[in-house]
Amino acid sequence: MQGFSSMERPELNLTISAIDFLDFYWLKNELTGFCRENELSTSGSKQEITARITHFLETGERLKPKPKRKSNGKMPETFTRDTVIGEGWRNSQGLRSFFEAEIGNGFHFNVFLRDFITNSGVGKTLGNAIDGWHESKSRPKGSSEIGEQFEYNRHMRAFYDANPGATRADAIAAWKAKRSGRASDQN
Repeated sequence: MQGFSSMERPELNLTISAIDFLDFYWLKNELTGFCRENELSTSGSKQEITARITHFLETGERLKPKPKRKSNGKMPETFTRDTVIGEGWRNSQGLRSFFEAEIGNGFHFNVFLRDFITNSGVGKTLGNAIDGWHESKSRPKGSSEIGEQFEYNRHMRAFYDANPGATRADAIAAWKAKRSGRASDQN
């Protein structure tokens, strides 16, 4: 399969190679449209869909999405600092009330705490969550990691870091250029 020039964005269809596919930015609706046209599952995150399309372009095999691990997510009715965070928990109103009582009016579910309750803190205590929340609040603004799925936000932070004094219009123009071009040409 022939590659495309550095500035020419190929059409997302069966003629694109997996390498060219991965080297360009695609909107999620473009990915799900390709999936529908080619009888691939459209479920999952953008990263999961991208991996599914890549596999299909490389092998012709239509992968099924991995089933989500089922959990009852049952949470206790009352919480203490010693309550152990269970699998499948959500950032509920009951948890919000507990954290507001423990932390005070300045409490809000930040990136750290949302991830801690739903992922990384399973098996740890709500006391650990409170300690981690306080630590995350003491970090300099803009130092928290931005999730891989938030490509635009990651770009904006990196652009401002590399271009102090740049305007929002500059950052947006750079984003538009980035997503329309080949990723390997931008490094």
